[in-house]
Amino acid sequence: MHKIGRVDGKVVVVTGAASGLGRATALRLAGEGASLVLTDVDARGLAATAEQVGGANRVVAIPGDITEERTSAAVVAAADQAFGAIHGLCNVAGTLGAGGPLETCSLAQFDRVMSINCRAQMLFIRDAIPLLKRSGRGSIVNVASVGALVALPMMAAYCASKAAVLGLTRAAALELAPDIRCNAICPGGIDTPMAQAFLAQFPDRQEMLGKLVGRQLLKRFATPEEVAGLLLFLVSDESVFITGAVLPIEAGHTAW
Repeated sequence: MHKIGRVDGKVVVVTGAASGLGRATALRLAGEGASLVLTDVDARGLAATAEQVGGANRVVAIPGDITEERTSAAVVAAADQAFGAIHGLCNVAGTLGAGGPLETCSLAQFDRVMSINCRAQMLFIRDAIPLLKRSGRGSIVNVASVGALVALPMMAAYCASKAAVLGLTRAAALELAPDIRCNAICPGGIDTPMAQAFLAQFPDRQEMLGKLVGRQLLKRFATPEEVAGLLLFLVSDESVFITGAVLPIEAGHTAW
């Protein structure tokens, strides 16, 4: 007997699917019955995720740079051709940036972080709107950060970009209702290859890690799987009365 999953029959786009939270989200959605359209600039990692997800009838992988309009257009076109609709859009892809003191942040570094973390989300939302409307009950989930809610050390550009995501989310929710819901999640630190690479650039890795998790009540990074469950919930029909919301998942960082 076929087991009906929480997103059975839905088509979901996931950006940043080559590793980390994006991969965990893709696997969690697939396990609950979704068909997927995945994208990432890392073509090899993207192919590995697609292979883990399953057969060609359930997943389409489109490698590309999410900051380029041609990538979002190609992903939406692939979803239309393969499945005829998009029910969910998970804007997961992001960057922590170079990190370091604000006084040393170049304009190029700042622009790159803003482009990946916010501009790209706008592109995918804009291009996916027609297919999300076609689905009859579309859901967009934007990954922001606890850095959108509180300051993080040595991460000014990152915090600014993630705060912009919250503004984009609320504006999209207002404009697209009632046909499409749009919400944002604000994770704390997640144990991903990107996070480990960020920490490795600091002379005292443990000191920087302590600064990032010191205010968290649980005193550790989340696993990607722990955060992916929230994206699954927001894509599913279990959250049909939630839109324009900002949901922290940050081990109590903002509780005090």
